[in-house]
Amino acid sequence: MENYDEYITNGDKFINKEKYMDAIREYSKAYDLMKEDNDEKAELCYKLSQSYFSLDHKSLENPIKYGEESLKIHEKLKEDDMKVMDLMNLGYIYLNSGKRDDALKHFNDAIDLSAEIKDVQLIALTNNAKAEALSTLKSKYKDALKIYDEVIGITEKSNDWENYFEAIYGKINILRDININEAFELGKKSLNTVDEIMDKIKTKKEKKEFRDNLGYIYDITSDIAMELENIDEAMKIAARSKE
Repeated sequence: MENYDEYITNGDKFINKEKYMDAIREYSKAYDLMKEDNDEKAELCYKLSQSYFSLDHKSLENPIKYGEESLKIHEKLKEDDMKVMDLMNLGYIYLNSGKRDDALKHFNDAIDLSAEIKDVQLIALTNNAKAEALSTLKSKYKDALKIYDEVIGITEKSNDWENYFEAIYGKINILRDININEAFELGKKSLNTVDEIMDKIKTKKEKKEFRDNLGYIYDITSDIAMELENIDEAMKIAARSKE
């Protein structure tokens, strides 16, 4: 029997080069060799789902097909945390294809399951996704802001800084359209929070990694400063991101 690991490795290499058709070809060879519904097959289905969607955002058949297969495998294995991630994958496929209602259905299912298993990090992650979907409608800005504020409160207490700053970023984006000055103030406040967290990190390497991972907060705050024609502040923020 052929070894499917080699095909998966080859597929991963093609993904890194953004050669999605080649990746799909290798992943499909591995898929044909997998007979057992296990975590490894579910992960491969997820990769196929993502690869097909990256190849063509307009064609949903294969992204949904393999995304749902991954979900079914995790249901069979009773792995609720992974089911949440599958629901998130399907939700974002629908959202990025302009199917907001379908996306919200999957995000709500993911939120309910996260609450059921009492996973605080997943609760934050799934609520951020729902808020992002709602923020695509101006009529839902208020609802999205409420969710982002709830996530900010939850994640600040749990030191879940990844979801914390994702919520901050989402809130800034909405405020930028409603009240740009308020958005700018929140951006600057967030950068001060980054500094406070970095002061508690011991090594230079870890500090740099933390700051680099939050480059999008520096970028959006600097962009808003430019939009406000505050060139000096924009340059200070840009320099601050490289300190």
